[in-house]
Amino acid sequence: MNIISFYNFAFTLICGLFLYPILPCNAAEIVSISSTQDGQLFPQGVSDGKGGAVIVWEDYRTSKNWDVYAQRIDNKNKLLWQLNGLPISVADRNQRRIRMIGYDTHVIVVWNDRRGRSSWDIYAQAVNIDGKILWEKDGIPICTNTADQSTQAILSDGEGGAIFVWEDERNSSEFQDLYIQRVNSAGETIWELNGIPIHQSESLQSNPILIAGEDEEFYIVWWDVVGHDQWHIMAHKFSINGNPLWNAPILISPLEGMQGDHRVVSDQNGGLIVVWQIYKNFINDQLYAQRISPDGNKVWDDAGIPICTADGIQRNAAVVTDGNGGAIVAWRDERDIYSDIYAQRINADGTLIWEKDGIPICMVGGHQDRPFIVPTKENQFFVAWIDYRGDFGDESVDALYCQQIDLDGNLIWDEDSIPISTSEGEHFPPFVISDSKENLCVIWSNSQNDSGDIYLKRF
Repeated sequence: MNIISFYNFAFTLICGLFLYPILPCNAAEIVSISSTQDGQLFPQGVSDGKGGAVIVWEDYRTSKNWDVYAQRIDNKNKLLWQLNGLPISVADRNQRRIRMIGYDTHVIVVWNDRRGRSSWDIYAQAVNIDGKILWEKDGIPICTNTADQSTQAILSDGEGGAIFVWEDERNSSEFQDLYIQRVNSAGETIWELNGIPIHQSESLQSNPILIAGEDEEFYIVWWDVVGHDQWHIMAHKFSINGNPLWNAPILISPLEGMQGDHRVVSDQNGGLIVVWQIYKNFINDQLYAQRISPDGNKVWDDAGIPICTADGIQRNAAVVTDGNGGAIVAWRDERDIYSDIYAQRINADGTLIWEKDGIPICMVGGHQDRPFIVPTKENQFFVAWIDYRGDFGDESVDALYCQQIDLDGNLIWDEDSIPISTSEGEHFPPFVISDSKENLCVIWSNSQNDSGDIYLKRF
């Protein structure tokens, strides 16, 4: 073997033995998105369609009010908007609980707003990828009814605008209803002023989730509480014009018992897959799933399919489509002394693909919690979570870790997973942005310098 061949062989061997398990994560730098004074918390983001991302967060830099700020980062980790973020809304008093969607040309952000002082309202703003604010300064009103509105969600309308849903107390402060509104790309509300109710009832409707259906159709899935021991998961279907497409909402979870903490993903055939938690004395809670067809019928067993019924509590689930009409679910699992991250794949016909009660994603010492799962490229998935493996002393020690798995449930990286951030300070749960191609990054807030700064790491 000549000297050139030897060096090529040695380089390949070293990369194969040492670099491959850790290089995809650790080679990337951690980028500071915003590190101005006081707290920047709860970041969310979307791909900018060009290999970068647009990120929004709740910002307390005034030490008086919570505002909404945003930043765009390109595929070389260059920050494109003003230092420490572009103000989206700095109206008086507080703006909280931000949600967003993205288009190739712009993003739309919605939040809970207290500028009216007497109640919480819903406001929204659009900004193009060059950082230009498109709608009214500090946002347009989505709902300013004199009662409280909260817990908003947002969905693209496919035409440059957005559909919003929120909890609304205008009829009762104890049993709130859900209302919806649509806004076009120019920031003009399309439906009735302050929104239209999806289904008025005497139950408490909360935690709404929006998900796209077939062309110009969408679903709303929510938690419906009737009394102290009847907690249901419900769904309704609407056209893009705001008209209900079913005669009435449908019951997804079983009629009896307490269910909640739902998650939703498309079945890629015009329907949806819903995952929820069954509460059994809050000691042995379990995860179940159901698939709903576009005409509102349950596809799987009427009571749902058990994702995990192992001992202990299974909670804080995250769900993503498996690309084949089914889903992959990741969750916090307390079957052992410390909580771990487990996952299960369920086929389009309701068959569980991996081991009964799921496969372990991370089982190191200490607690692991709040998984976030996204597709990365064909047949591969990225899972990130908050990790307390170093939390054995007098002070709480946390970090962020991640893993990649394939469609067969194989771990791609080291079985103990790969660190995202192990810096000092408190880590808040991660948010992962993926365009299912080459753009994959994790954003989070960390209090290593003050009450919270925003960071990003690319993979």
